[in-house]
Amino acid sequence: MHSNRMGNTGLQVSDLSLGTFEWGRRVDVATARELLDAYASAGGTALELPAFDAPAVGLVTDMRIPSRVQLLARVGVRATEAGGTPQLRTGRSDLLTDVRSLLGALDRDHLDVLVLDAFDDRIPVEESASILRTLVDTGDVGYVLLSHHSAWQLSLRAADSGLPFAGAIAEYSLLRRDAETSLRPALDYLGLGLIAGAGLGRGVLSGQYLRGLPAGSRGAGDLGGYVGELLDDDTTGVVQGVVKAATALGVDPIDIALAWNRRSLCASTIVSPRTREQLDQLLASDLELANEISEVLDQISDPCG
Repeated sequence: MHSNRMGNTGLQVSDLSLGTFEWGRRVDVATARELLDAYASAGGTALELPAFDAPAVGLVTDMRIPSRVQLLARVGVRATEAGGTPQLRTGRSDLLTDVRSLLGALDRDHLDVLVLDAFDDRIPVEESASILRTLVDTGDVGYVLLSHHSAWQLSLRAADSGLPFAGAIAEYSLLRRDAETSLRPALDYLGLGLIAGAGLGRGVLSGQYLRGLPAGSRGAGDLGGYVGELLDDDTTGVVQGVVKAATALGVDPIDIALAWNRRSLCASTIVSPRTREQLDQLLASDLELANEISEVLDQISDPCG
């Protein structure tokens, strides 16, 4: 697995990051351990925790995390029941409480990468920045990434030269290319990198939803609304193009999706396999797209088209 720098910063990430959203839900502790071991053995270096109070935290607590695997831990939002409005927690007291709680739960003395998962315009930027500086100065946090931030919000935070910002996590795939126009200019100007969240289009780019909702899929379960946002005529055309390219090359649609991400603007793509078989397929995917195929995919998924 290749390692890439986040922009001009010193943070290095493998080109696949292991997401843990389903850990403690549809992924049990034995499977989670197997996934982590296989990922680390393949050279993976980034383990994403979806929230400071997510079920995954309890599973990770009982695991031995290889030293080369960095935790990318999200704070700033309290999880709610499906369909509920997330509770923002970006004030000084909340951030301090939640980071200390996370460190205690993980039995760690620091977080490799803290991901600030929200921008709350009711909280002065300086207030949240002050606690981030405190956490960095005391060695509790190495780098900071931003998620669910617009370009101007990211730029406002990154203007604080006392904080080790390394970039952003944003949804990015052939089905969601908004980051190219909304975030990329700011990231390039600031010398920061991008990690693609939902890089497989929430699973839609696999082609499995072209004929309905397969039993056992995310779209057929409690994530139906989340997946359903990407099931429309426009995205169906893109997925059909991906499937057509995969058929012509004798590969899987997932190979096309990952190959396109690798040659685009992201340093890493977050994947969230639920089984060892799924992970092995992702780890084995090393397709390099020919220019003409990449250009066609760019055209059919053009965010400005």
